[in-house]
Amino acid sequence: MIEEYVYWLVKFYIPVMVANGTPVLVKGVFRIDSGNAFIDGRPLLGSNKTWEGLLIGVTYAFVASSLISIVFDNPLYIIGGVAGFFGLLGDLAGAFLKRRLGIKPGDPLPVVDQLDFVTFSTLFYLAVGFEEFAGNPGYIASTFLLILLLHVAANNLAYYMGLKDRRW
Repeated sequence: MIEEYVYWLVKFYIPVMVANGTPVLVKGVFRIDSGNAFIDGRPLLGSNKTWEGLLIGVTYAFVASSLISIVFDNPLYIIGGVAGFFGLLGDLAGAFLKRRLGIKPGDPLPVVDQLDFVTFSTLFYLAVGFEEFAGNPGYIASTFLLILLLHVAANNLAYYMGLKDRRW
């Protein structure tokens, strides 16, 4: 049972987690929102959301998914890369929500920061209709909890290593 869950988790969510974690590797200059404000006068997404970050996130999601496909001899590389893209759309939706709430780029919005990308990629997988995916609601719930905990732990570790200014 545990081995089956780990295989499922790796196949469906490692590319999404890679997509979410890699945009920080580039210091992008081309903002997705082009510096535009929403009707409330606040930035649409904010300065941390760039085309370069989106591109590297999607690219690395495809690379991770391709490697997983090779290791497990399972041709899901395209699906994992697309799921990574949807995960990044979730991150953009989270940024949009944070700007509407008056939260500055980089400032925390607990739970939303940890689960926006997981939520959108999960919705993608459900919409595509993978029987193996949709038939495992316990796996989905476990994954949300696991990713929430991993996200908090990774951010705390990065803070203590001096890589981040804030623990959360």
